[in-house]
Amino acid sequence: MSIHWKVLVGVLVAVNALAQMPHEVLLLVNRKSQDSLKVANTYIAARQIPRYNVVYLDIPETAYGGTATITPEQFTQLIWEPANAVVQERGLDQQILAWVYSVDFPIRVKTDSSDRKQMSVSGLTFLRNKIPDLKLVEEGTYLSRIFGGPSQNFELNLNSMSLGMQKKGLGPNANVPPEAAWLESGLGEQMPLPSMMLGYTGEKGNDVQTVIDCMGQGLKSDFRGRRAGIYFVQSEDVRSTCREWQFYPAVNELKTRRISAEVTTNFPSGQSNVMGILMGAENVDPSQIKSFAPGAMAEHLTSWSAEFQKRQSKVTEWIKAGATGSAGAVVEPYSNPNKFPSARFFVHYAAGCTMLESFYQSIACPLQLLMIGDPLAKPYAVPFNVKILGADSIKSDFTYLANAESKFKNVQFQYAFFVDGMLIQPFSDDGTVYLRVHKMDDGYHELRVVASIKHMIEFSMSVEKPITITRSGRSISILPNISRLAKHEHGLKVEVGGLEMPKKVRLISGELLLDEKVYDPEVELVLDELMVGEGPNQVQVVGIYADGMEVFSPPVSFGITFSKEN
Repeated sequence: MSIHWKVLVGVLVAVNALAQMPHEVLLLVNRKSQDSLKVANTYIAARQIPRYNVVYLDIPETAYGGTATITPEQFTQLIWEPANAVVQERGLDQQILAWVYSVDFPIRVKTDSSDRKQMSVSGLTFLRNKIPDLKLVEEGTYLSRIFGGPSQNFELNLNSMSLGMQKKGLGPNANVPPEAAWLESGLGEQMPLPSMMLGYTGEKGNDVQTVIDCMGQGLKSDFRGRRAGIYFVQSEDVRSTCREWQFYPAVNELKTRRISAEVTTNFPSGQSNVMGILMGAENVDPSQIKSFAPGAMAEHLTSWSAEFQKRQSKVTEWIKAGATGSAGAVVEPYSNPNKFPSARFFVHYAAGCTMLESFYQSIACPLQLLMIGDPLAKPYAVPFNVKILGADSIKSDFTYLANAESKFKNVQFQYAFFVDGMLIQPFSDDGTVYLRVHKMDDGYHELRVVASIKHMIEFSMSVEKPITITRSGRSISILPNISRLAKHEHGLKVEVGGLEMPKKVRLISGELLLDEKVYDPEVELVLDELMVGEGPNQVQVVGIYADGMEVFSPPVSFGITFSKEN
């Protein structure tokens, strides 16, 4: 057998905590790439990304191979329009604050024949598929509305904020300076769309296992940020001198948070548990670092660090050496500090923001940059506990109670509730939710609560509770006996409970339809492993009844590993 898998029937209550939350992320997966599926499957399991927030796109190898460059028209047709169609269909348009790309996506958009006026895919995503005056892109004078300062065009140092707070605003009593007046009411519909890629596996990129290891380092870093090990490396290279004015102010800001950072002329060769490096050099050798701490970010401000057909050290070398995040330009940006992370990245990170939030608050003009790593890494976030109290199985209306607790005094919490990935009760002080069972189908459902601390950085925790509804007496489940049908195909049979039988049955993985057949007691649904890919997986069966009711089975969780000869 070329496939090794283990089936685990049942589901665990999953807990996750973020400054930026899993339900606010849209995960884009290239289903034409097994590598993209494997990386995405691993990330979904690690970060508890709601499967309702996963979008599968069809990106041909011609778009992500070689130079990984596409035209604006291709970006629109292959990525922007199909992804947004799913967002609108699922009612996620007000919920999603950031996109996360899996591997095997294009990284550059040819917005002009001049290399200096081209954009990164994340840059065009950020602007919601609207190409600006390309002179602003070339010169780095476009100013991001979520940049936290300072730069030549924006001299303020703004407080660190979560993306959600930037969108909804701080309120009329925030007393913000006139230069940042938008912070009162928030950016609303004008909110840009930040994004990151989980990794780059193309030419001169990382292998898939390195990308997966990087995500593991991100998860391991949560709430465990080191209080030392950040290095700002100076040299006479213009790539260094162009932003060295940022170093000492950042050191002082970090000191107020009891974090020690060092400005040095020596590359930290042989150092262990390095938490961060900001420097400027044409060529670097990250392998000289003895070890990076989980959650580390390292970057070396150089031309072409994310243009993989050109010379100079690549952004992926930091990931290979153990960093959890890095960034590099997909074109020739020249030594323009506006186009790269500022030293205040570590200030936002230390305040508790995620990797993605810290990047975007520290980059004035992010339109030519590729950011890779774990976007949801949060080494300095504030942890707390949340739980849901209530019945596991119900057949009439029922009230569930969420309760969050923190070791800090005078903490105020807000709660939002989701059923099967859909928001049913927005954030409020009310920690209860009333489920009206007569509006819900029988079978398996997932109730998710997100608890958030009222703060400029919305420290949040989410927890899921599986519930079963039995108001009509209908149920369906996957039988444990799984048959092998072909090299990558397996047959699954179902057991139906109740007096009525469904008309059809479907096999699904999240929102991905795997098979559908007319029901009979011996029906066998086909699981094609190539459709779901390697790594952690989960499938369910749905029974479709004559009256339109859709009854979901409890999920079956399993892992798929392809042998080398595949």
